[in-house]
Amino acid sequence: MRAIRFALATAVLLVLGTASVAQAAPAGAKTVDVTIVNFTYSPNPITVDPGDSIRWTNLDTAAHSAVSVNPGFISAVIGQGQSTTVIFNDAGTFEYVCAVHGASMKGTVIVRGTPAEKTPGPAGPVGHLVNDQFAQARPDVFATASSTSTAIYLSALLALAAVARFVWVLRRG
Repeated sequence: MRAIRFALATAVLLVLGTASVAQAAPAGAKTVDVTIVNFTYSPNPITVDPGDSIRWTNLDTAAHSAVSVNPGFISAVIGQGQSTTVIFNDAGTFEYVCAVHGASMKGTVIVRGTPAEKTPGPAGPVGHLVNDQFAQARPDVFATASSTSTAIYLSALLALAAVARFVWVLRRG
């Protein structure tokens, strides 16, 4: 009976240890779905409000992504049946292409509102430069990596302790 109670308590602790904290979307925020079929984004263009997100779902067999032509956003590269989501907080018009296939695949995201004035940076190399210190530029990097890895390590430690305790209880009768 004691071993059953211990196993039940261990299972409850494992479930609690592996639960991740979800971030709530802003009130009223919505997600617009875009499908990638036959090397095209549909619908195109897409109009959203600040705080809304766009979820690209790849229905092609080739891998695809979405990256703004000018600094703004970049999505993960996704395979067939996979999705990636980007939240748009800044107003403006963002032309984008597939990072894998280039300008042959293009689309436009329009975020309602007045774009914030941007001060021009120093002259530098021509090309697509992403300031990746901001979450909207690299959402894949800032997705609570530290809290997720901590939860995984704590869960593994808890599981190891539970197995050791279970073996000890079984040997002691």
